[in-house]
Amino acid sequence: MRHVARMAAFAICLLVLLTTCSAPGAPRISGFVAAPTPALGPTVLPTVTPVPGAPAPTPPLAVPAAPPLAAVMAPASTGRVVLPPDLEARAAQMDAYLASLAQQGAFSGAALVAANGRVLLSRGYGLANREEGIPAGAATRFRLASVSKPLTAVAVLRLVAAGKVGLDNSICDYLEPCPAAWVPVTVAHLLGQSSGIPNYTDFADFAAVEQLPSTPDQVIARFRDLPLGFAPGTAYQYCNSNYVLLGRIIERVTGQSYPDVLRQELFAPLGMANSGYDPGDFGPLGGTRGYAGGALDIPLNTSNLFAAGGLYSTVEDLLRFTQALESGQLLSPELVARMTTPGVGRYGLGWMIEQRGAYRLVYHPGSMSGAATWLGLYPDAGVTVIVLSNDYYANVYGIADYLAGLVLPYWGT
Repeated sequence: MRHVARMAAFAICLLVLLTTCSAPGAPRISGFVAAPTPALGPTVLPTVTPVPGAPAPTPPLAVPAAPPLAAVMAPASTGRVVLPPDLEARAAQMDAYLASLAQQGAFSGAALVAANGRVLLSRGYGLANREEGIPAGAATRFRLASVSKPLTAVAVLRLVAAGKVGLDNSICDYLEPCPAAWVPVTVAHLLGQSSGIPNYTDFADFAAVEQLPSTPDQVIARFRDLPLGFAPGTAYQYCNSNYVLLGRIIERVTGQSYPDVLRQELFAPLGMANSGYDPGDFGPLGGTRGYAGGALDIPLNTSNLFAAGGLYSTVEDLLRFTQALESGQLLSPELVARMTTPGVGRYGLGWMIEQRGAYRLVYHPGSMSGAATWLGLYPDAGVTVIVLSNDYYANVYGIADYLAGLVLPYWGT
């Protein structure tokens, strides 16, 4: 019943956004009042991230009139789409839109939009901590939820590039002891969400442990003795178990902890000083807390998510990550191409891939108690959209679509 109540409140919030954000320009959300928070839990739901290609919680929001398509879609010398010339005005529209959402209680967090290497928007809105009055800013640390997965995937692929891990090797080559059922499961199956291993955050008893500290091996013990749901590689199932196992593989291969490897391989070299692993207690977040509408959300202990959703970062740090990935600083072009090529269910290796009209979208959303997140790249247009919120009910899908639509020609035409 708690699950039903929570999803009903979520539907109410989405309905508010749909009925008040359909007109061009900054949306009016007059009359929005956060619904009373229902009894909450389990907070990492079966739909923690939706099946790629399924309808988003809201369709792309209508955008203000853009220049003629012929003008904005002419190929640039770089091979990327020529962006509208009035980007300053569009950046101001983005800011007004998000400020309006924040004023009406529909968004708190931070957003960043970059186009062809130029940051158009990088700001915080609302409060990172309502009890202490801490404002959200571009350097505010937020829990990433499943936006952690692309970073975990890059760490694994760097081990592949170093010859320490084989994508097509059985995961039993790196995990000991390893159940017999896992022998046909490869590293690529874990990265591509096609392993058949059950998703432990779907289990009914997850609500009983989600607020307690857990070690990676304790998390794995929850699903290690269960049969596979399907033959590896034959179907897509979004599964946090896959990425917990990838984190453990990282540790077994390197002899270091997952947080240490992420810090050495990604955060320190890229200058991501505000990124790291939340051990579960919000300690490194500088006061940021998570909410569900009008009240504090369940204090999920992120040690229960480990490499599937335990990282924190900022919009500015995530831009550094995406820039390094696209520039070839982290992986070879061949591995980046492999990462961003859709497999079963249009999931690549740590990324979801969709075609939005003329544009390829490479992205990952995240959702868990007190967090709603989005990291999206339009690589053929050089556009990056990042939205991090500390409100479970924030409509990051609609927000990200709206912001992208202000830079790109509307993809529905």
